[in-house]
Amino acid sequence: MHAANRFRWALIVTVLVSINACTNNDIDPNGSSTGAAPTKGSADFTKYVAVGNSLTSGYADNGLYRDSQLNSYPNILAGQFKTVGGGDFIQPLFSEAQAAGSGYIKLIKVPNPSDPTSLASSLGQVAPAAIRGTSPGGGGPLYTKFTGANQNLGVPGIRMADILSPGYGSSLGNAYFERLLPDQSSTTYFQYASDNLNGATFFTCWLGNNDALGYALAGGVSADNLTSTTLFTTNFTAIMNKLTEGGRKGVVIGIPNITMTPYFTTATDQINALLKVQGLSGLAISSKSAPGGVRMSGSGDYFLLSIASVLNSFIAKGVGLSASNPVPDQYVLDASEVTTLNTRINEFNTIMKTQADAKGLVYVDVNPIFQQLAQTGGYTLNGITYSSTYIQGGVFSLDGIHLTPAGYAMVANEIIKGINAKYSSTIPQVNPANYRRVLLQQ
Repeated sequence: MHAANRFRWALIVTVLVSINACTNNDIDPNGSSTGAAPTKGSADFTKYVAVGNSLTSGYADNGLYRDSQLNSYPNILAGQFKTVGGGDFIQPLFSEAQAAGSGYIKLIKVPNPSDPTSLASSLGQVAPAAIRGTSPGGGGPLYTKFTGANQNLGVPGIRMADILSPGYGSSLGNAYFERLLPDQSSTTYFQYASDNLNGATFFTCWLGNNDALGYALAGGVSADNLTSTTLFTTNFTAIMNKLTEGGRKGVVIGIPNITMTPYFTTATDQINALLKVQGLSGLAISSKSAPGGVRMSGSGDYFLLSIASVLNSFIAKGVGLSASNPVPDQYVLDASEVTTLNTRINEFNTIMKTQADAKGLVYVDVNPIFQQLAQTGGYTLNGITYSSTYIQGGVFSLDGIHLTPAGYAMVANEIIKGINAKYSSTIPQVNPANYRRVLLQQ
């Protein structure tokens, strides 16, 4: 099995940087208000608490920073809840003096289609501003503490599998959780959520994504990165029982199809298009499901966005041009691994929806909106088109996984739709055009 030498890796580098950036919001003068007087229906939004992971925290552009926190979907929701009696919403914000938080990546110039290395040079790193020290274990950062009352409990990186684990928030654990706890605390995430539910009347819960995402981001190298359905069920049952104590109402958000994000589609689409133009069937890829561990890439295989950082090296070494030099497994999520991933995600979603339905909660499936964003022509709202295209689509941030403020506004609207349908509320939606997309920054 061989790929013809006439296939040119350099073309892929060029095409991967042939993208545009939005520098301003598209403001829709029509807004999104229906003019109806907002009502709370059968729900009580007096005190809202959000449980979740990076998506709940507002994480974007491969970092957590003040602007991203202010544009988190829980903060957007809380603003709309105020129209029906909701109170203030406390988030663990980085201070204005430390607004860059953990640091993040930014777009500093529009990539040049004629320069094969321009993608990397078009992204700049904003230095962290909220580091107070380093972990005694692996030397990772420890962030400025926030140990007061909190209603946005989103912790980047947390899995459902982690919520009952003592020490997860220690200096040797998750630094984003550690910043929310006193020093040397063994408090579990479950305990932390319980403590911050005092007086809460409404909740959202978006956990579970990372129980599948780690497997996908690693190219499906190890099934150990997938949480077992048994552990997932045990921990989700525990958090649901706690969140619904006293009949508390709320929302459970399902796990989206991860492979619809730009992290999986950007390089895949461009590589496959170039292969087609040159009359080639694929590239040699490592695949555990193939005889001998190597086969040609084809339909259903995804090249990860992480491949962009090693393209120059691959060009020089002819990686993927022969069976003896395949694209390494960690840069490809192959079709069999996609099946494994989607099967487990479906199992997780079934567990969550079954329990949400049994407890009379709202269950929000975000896949329909993501599917509309991924389709040809994207998703048009109030005359403005959004898509899942990397950078120019306006919905996904520069890390290719997390959302822009406009994207988080869309998620907030899907949640509001579910709340209004379930609890007979008439909470107004927001206009995503009033929230920024990807910005060109200096």
